[in-house]
Parts: sequence; structure tokens; C-alpha cells
Amino acid sequence: PRAQGLTERLSDMLASVARTGQDSARATSEYYARAGKDERRLVNASFFMGVSGGILWYVLALYWASLGFSSEEIGLMYGAGTSAGIVTLLFSGFIADKLGRKKLLLTGLALNSVALALFLYEKNIAVYAGAYGLASMASSLTFPSLTALMATKTTPLRMKFLFGMQSFSSQVGLTAAMFTGIFAPTFMYENHGLAESTGYWYVFLAAAACSLAPIFLALRVSETSVKGAKIRMSFDSRNRKMLFFYAVQNALIGFGAALLIPWFPLVFQYGMGASGAEVAYILALSNVSIAVALFIVPKLAEARGSVALVTIWQVASVVPMVLIAYAPTLMVVALLYTTRSLLMLAPIPVLNAYLMNVVSHDIRSSFMAITQAAWSTSFSAASVIAGYVWAAGYDLTAPFYYCAGFYVAGSLVFYLYFRKIREHPEGQAQQADAGA
Repeated sequence: PRAQGLTERLSDMLASVARTGQDSARATSEYYARAGKDERRLVNASFFMGVSGGILWYVLALYWASLGFSSEEIGLMYGAGTSAGIVTLLFSGFIADKLGRKKLLLTGLALNSVALALFLYEKNIAVYAGAYGLASMASSLTFPSLTALMATKTTPLRMKFLFGMQSFSSQVGLTAAMFTGIFAPTFMYENHGLAESTGYWYVFLAAAACSLAPIFLALRVSETSVKGAKIRMSFDSRNRKMLFFYAVQNALIGFGAALLIPWFPLVFQYGMGASGAEVAYILALSNVSIAVALFIVPKLAEARGSVALVTIWQVASVVPMVLIAYAPTLMVVALLYTTRSLLMLAPIPVLNAYLMNVVSHDIRSSFMAITQAAWSTSFSAASVIAGYVWAAGYDLTAPFYYCAGFYVAGSLVFYLYFRKIREHPEGQAQQADAGA
């Protein structure tokens, strides 16, 4: 009887999650069907921004490795490039809040196109570090401005659905670019004898061409300027406390991520013996799963609460992540990596929507920029360290535990503070000063 009762409760729980998922997918689809032109343009632009992200996050390390760069050199290029983005983040949010989010978004998109074009240059560590630096600066401009600009296009109550749809569009672009970017060079090498490094060069050429599309889409997005707006260089007590704790969370997550996440393609290929095609399939499976989950999480957040959902999912993600190091087959690796990615990344649009609802509207860009700077600073430092750690071989297990420890610490910092801050769909004016 006890076993039967447990089975029934588990069945009821799974049925409840399935119903919530169906309701969320339906609500997200209905939202997009009624979305305005600006919302659709930003969602469509995010697809092409996802293409750039997929190439720079997943394919770049393999490109550099195919050119003969060592893990130490790859770590240095990651670290130096990310450092350039930190400088931009220190002022981008404030300028976006003053001069307009659209202008900063367009500037970032243009810089991204230049960065991708520089990767077409012949092997040169200084040029590639500079190109990654420009790409980091571009991300520093586009992320805070896009997030804040999107928040002005819908009501607080519906914000989760817009952020979910935008993330879905970006995830589709990222998945397509990542799979093509990893699979195509291997295919051309095995079937046509084309050097893998040359295949990756063509991938970056295509990515540079695609990076022009979001510029034209963003140009058509409207933005209402606020006359007399002043750059706020200081926050009130409530926003200051939120800024501090979210920056700490970002710094811990960024440090842990740099130790492992960008290195996964190299770990799969050189540490676990996967072919280029198998690496592409593993990463594609995880990203498709994330795209599907993005339809589900908004309603789950309404049922469980944004802070609880983000914390539970992201803490749970470290279990399959650590188990990857001990997986007996690539099939198991694919399943564990997919589970890890889904749990860690699917709640991100819920997190962004939550922050836009609790942070004062006039500092949204600067808040996101400063906290992203905290992530980038720790990521930059840890990238250099990671390069020397992985020099011992791509079959190490220790980096998995290091990353897991930082992820858990960051998630707990987020939960212990933000669980006190309620999300008010009715608007900023009714937010409780939980930090006072």
C-alpha cells in the first residue's frame, strides 16, 4: 500500500507538471499571436543574435584548437577578451538608461559584426584576443539594453512570456548555428579533405553575414525617449542591496562557468573520444531540449514562484553535470549534459523577467550591466586559470566539482536574499521595500 501510494503521488505530480507545461506553451503561443510589431522584431532579431552566440560560445574553442592553440593560449584569449567587455559594462547600462536602450543595442550589434569579421584573419593570438574583446564589448552593450528595452514593450504580468519567447527564438538560432558550426567542418574534412580550420573559417564567414540581420530589425523598433532623464550614479538602499547580492551571485556563477562550460566541446572531443559530429549531436540535443522547456517555465514560475523555481532548477543542475565526468558511454554523456543544460538555462528568462519587475524602471539597464560586469570579471580571471588546469588533459574530473561548488554557492546567495522580495505584477509603484 505504501509503495502504491508513492506511485500514485508521483503520477499525480508528473500529470500536474504536464498540465502546467501545456498551459504555459498555450499561453506563450497566444501571447506571441497578439504581440505588437516591436515585440516581434525583437524576438526575430534574437534569432540572429543567437546565431552569433552559438558560434562564439560553442564553436570558437574548437576553431582555436584546430589552429593549434594550446589550452593555456585559449584561456588567455578568453580572459583577455572578456576583460575588454568588463570596461564597457561599467558605463553601458548608465548610458542606455540616459540616452536610450535602442542606440546602445544598435552599437553593440554593429560591434559584434566587426568582431566576427576579425576572426576571419589568419592565425594571430593578438588579433583573435582583440576580436573576442570586441565580441565581449558587444555583448556588454546588447544584453542590458535589449533586456531593458523588452521590458518596456509589455506589462509586468506578461513579461515572462515575452522573455520566454525571445529566449526561445535565440535558442533556436543558437542551436542551428552551433550544430552547423561543429558538424560542417568535420563533414567537409571527412568527405572532401578540407582542413578543419578552413571549415571553421567558412562558419565564421557565414556568422558574420548573419550578424547584419538583427541590425536592420532593431532599426525598426521604436523607443520613446524620456525628456529630462538623468543618469543615476547612485541607487537607493533597496536597489543597492539587490545589486550587491545579485552581483555576488553572478560573480560566483561566472567563476564556476569559466572553469568548465566553454571547455565542454574540447572535453567531449579530446577527453572522451567523441567525433566532431557526435559533439554536434550532443550539444544540439541539449539546446533543443532547452528551447522546448522555455515554453513551460513561465507557468511553472507562476505556480511555484520565480525565485524558488530558479534556485531549485539551477542547484539540481550540478548533479548531472558532475556525473558527466563518470559517464560510461557518449549516450549517457548526451543525456546528462542535456539535463544539466535544461535545468541551468531554461529558468533564465524567468529570472530576467523577475528582475525587471523588482528593479526600479529607471535603472534597469545599469542594474543588469553592473551585475553582468561581476559575472564577466570572475569569468575572465577563471578563464586564465582554467587554461592551465586543462593543460594537464581534457579527461580531468576536478573542474566538474569546482564548477558545481561555485554554482551551488551562487544559487544559495540568490535564494537567501531574493526570497524576501516579492514580485508585483501590478507595477513598480507597489513593490514592497523588502530590503529596507
